[in-house]
Amino acid sequence: MKNLSFLIVIFCLLAKVSAECADSCECPDFSSLRLSEADASDYQFTQLAGSAANATCVSPNNFVMASQFNETEIPLPPEANRFFMIPALGRNALIPASSFELFSYFGVVCDNGSWYATKYPMGISYVKVNEDIFTNTTYVESYDGKKTRIVWFAW
Repeated sequence: MKNLSFLIVIFCLLAKVSAECADSCECPDFSSLRLSEADASDYQFTQLAGSAANATCVSPNNFVMASQFNETEIPLPPEANRFFMIPALGRNALIPASSFELFSYFGVVCDNGSWYATKYPMGISYVKVNEDIFTNTTYVESYDGKKTRIVWFAW
């Protein structure tokens, strides 16, 4: 009986610790990455258990996330400067798009205290060195699964 009581206490402690771990997230609130100039009413965010979340962009035609090539597993194109964008633009920009859920669309995950994109459905956009215009890739299958730290996002 003594052993049974001991096992019940241990089980309860383990359940409490695992529940606390599941409810915490090592990453900052995803909303903190939104540029202050971006209209907050076009974005709906719900924090779920742990690092799971639902982030819906209501006006997705101009949605973009920014990063740098030194913070991604995507290889640096030879002519690119260090900054690039992960756009949603191109989902047929001529037709107003319906809202979409950012975490699943871009494969957003939390890792080591930072938010990362792992899907690039519209490719990436970057500026070439000594130029002022963006070069847009289309979807590149080999990019999927490669982690890119999200520096900021806007629409």
